[in-house]
Amino acid sequence: MHICLQNSAYSQTAVWPRDWGSWETASGDWWGYRTWLKNAGIDPELLYVHDLQANPVGGERQSAAYAGGFIGAIDFDLDKLMGLNGTGFSVGFYQGLGRDLSGDDIGNVFDVAEIYLGHLFGLAQLNFYQSLMDERIDFAIGRLSTGSAFATSDAFQYYVSLAVNGNPAQILFNVPSFTSPPYSQWGVQGTVNPQDYFYFSAGAYNADFSAQDNEEQGFNLKFNPEDGVLVIAEAGLRVGQENSGTGLPGRYLLGGYYDTSDYTPFIDAKAVREGNWGLYFIANQKVYEEYAEQGLNLWGVVTLAPQQAINLLPYGVSGGAYYTGLFDGRDKDVSAAAFYIGLFSDDLPGQSYELVFEANHRFQINDWFYTNVDGQYVINPDGRSNISNAWVVGLEMAINF
Repeated sequence: MHICLQNSAYSQTAVWPRDWGSWETASGDWWGYRTWLKNAGIDPELLYVHDLQANPVGGERQSAAYAGGFIGAIDFDLDKLMGLNGTGFSVGFYQGLGRDLSGDDIGNVFDVAEIYLGHLFGLAQLNFYQSLMDERIDFAIGRLSTGSAFATSDAFQYYVSLAVNGNPAQILFNVPSFTSPPYSQWGVQGTVNPQDYFYFSAGAYNADFSAQDNEEQGFNLKFNPEDGVLVIAEAGLRVGQENSGTGLPGRYLLGGYYDTSDYTPFIDAKAVREGNWGLYFIANQKVYEEYAEQGLNLWGVVTLAPQQAINLLPYGVSGGAYYTGLFDGRDKDVSAAAFYIGLFSDDLPGQSYELVFEANHRFQINDWFYTNVDGQYVINPDGRSNISNAWVVGLEMAINF
């Protein structure tokens, strides 16, 4: 799940409710206290998201479900607070609500709701970060989400399916130690930007498989390096960026990971396989620019995890397109379409592939509120022919407080 909390402060002078829609957040500036806190080095943020969805056709049974969650964070600028240049501290939390339509009723692997988090109040992040050399080098240590820094794209936020929002789900199924926001693990990560158009990132994280188990996550801060370590690296190329070349903007990245944990093969529950690895490639390119941010972007994802004995989805391909400002007078709306396919391991008889098509339109009402009308078609749920293909319709809503 890819969730962006706005990082802004301002002096709120507009009158509620007459000018509510022009505010930058739903709760405004708190009579000036929010700007005062930001200037002092304290920046609180809170986001609420929910998905209302139904599968009137197909799946194991027909039903409807609500899934929602609150995700909050407080960023402390230690430069302003303590004079530590380029240093900050961040703490975050999440609260899950509702239930899982995919898990409870459809029976497919690519969850149709991005925001299902169970019912736990949990710690999302707890880390220090440091920026050096005019932001050419960034470094963070503490409770971190791997998916915030690796295998992600700006394109993913426009989709409701958890197949890509916020990281390719094929990676998450194959390597449970790869945490996607808001889940986190103890770790360290850094990024070097030698040029505006190129970056290199690397990280190492405690590979505790229970990190994404809602029954175990919560405020469990245990550190078990004996359970394994996930190491990951990524190189990225930015094209068409300001001061870095001509042409339309785009981003291309190639990454790889290795998890030293023990895995249990599908066909022999008593055996142990040590270590797992994989590669991924993600591209996002603007191909037509109407005006400023308006225009058409194309994107694609390829994932590879060739050890069939331990990887649920050894091969995966996803791709899509989104257009910002497709309709006159709706310059910030986003229309999007995509497909996601995961090929199941040869060691899982009766499971072949799952394919999902998604199309939606996000109505960006103002800076702090959007609603997304979404439709998905799930083919071969869980890779099994005995589960009927499912149509899913839904409505997503997000409010930035």
